[in-house]
Amino acid sequence: MTRRAWARAADGRRPVGAAEDARVGATRARWPASVGAADEAGRERGARPMTSCRSGSANSAAGAPFALTIVDARISEDTPRDLRGVRVLAAHLDERFGPAPGTRLEGRRGPFERTSWRDDLPASRKLLADAGAAAAGALARGERPLTLASDCSLAIGTLPAAAGAIPELSVLWLDAHADYDTPATQTYDFLGCMSLAGACRAWDTGLGGISPTTVLHVGARASPGDFDYAGQEQARGELRAMLPAGATTETVLAALAPGPVYVHLDPDVLDPVDFPVPYGRAGGLRAAALVELCGAVAGGRHVIGVEVTAFHRADDEPTRDRVCALLGDAVEALLGG
Repeated sequence: MTRRAWARAADGRRPVGAAEDARVGATRARWPASVGAADEAGRERGARPMTSCRSGSANSAAGAPFALTIVDARISEDTPRDLRGVRVLAAHLDERFGPAPGTRLEGRRGPFERTSWRDDLPASRKLLADAGAAAAGALARGERPLTLASDCSLAIGTLPAAAGAIPELSVLWLDAHADYDTPATQTYDFLGCMSLAGACRAWDTGLGGISPTTVLHVGARASPGDFDYAGQEQARGELRAMLPAGATTETVLAALAPGPVYVHLDPDVLDPVDFPVPYGRAGGLRAAALVELCGAVAGGRHVIGVEVTAFHRADDEPTRDRVCALLGDAVEALLGG
């Protein structure tokens, strides 16, 4: 996942519409400021438990609840659109499934500008560790973590923690970019582009890592000369496998590592026809194919966790609502509906 520099006039500072603002506000109203004694440690880390309510359809159909973690903070993005996307998607899932027990993690509110991974990693390391702890805690309780965040850097914290809780974990990474840049190969200076490499110990984040041989990457499509091509080719040599967006569901299922599956979904794995963003790459999954793939993975394997990052919220309301509903379809297909 990456963010090309584009005009600051398009950086998403337009206020949200009234209907969207009402939905987001209603959801955030259930994130209480006061917590019980059992939650004090989490609150001091910036975690705020959300109201525990009924299980939604996704919870009950699969036989295990999901624990929702909303990372309501900037990690390394240079635009507020993706953080707004977290809130909009959380509100949509709340409406779709019914409120779920979970946690809101707070952190930096900015700056929304180009900043170096050398600054963003130490500034966000605690937040990433807390997101990982939330995922690991859910797994330890027999729940399935569902984590929403503004960019793929989330995985630096979540993947090592999830693998620590479930050592036989298999990872499915859906993304148009390899996210496998390292300090030695990166040319964009963006932590999100380095996320999977950091989670796989290709460079040291200070937060641990997983074996790259447990990771199947689907959808990367850098070409020679692209800023992330070197990282993509390094990933091709280190990960379990890299498959194109057009790979069949049978091929994907056959290529997954053994064990329960944790899914990372960056919406830019979609073709720009379905997810129009400035950094999109042609040749991605079409909307129906994404939902079909998610359903096939859930039908053929045990999905124990999902994270959705980088929902780059559009100003255009029909586009925003269509993509948000599509991501809801993908989550429902993965976690059961």
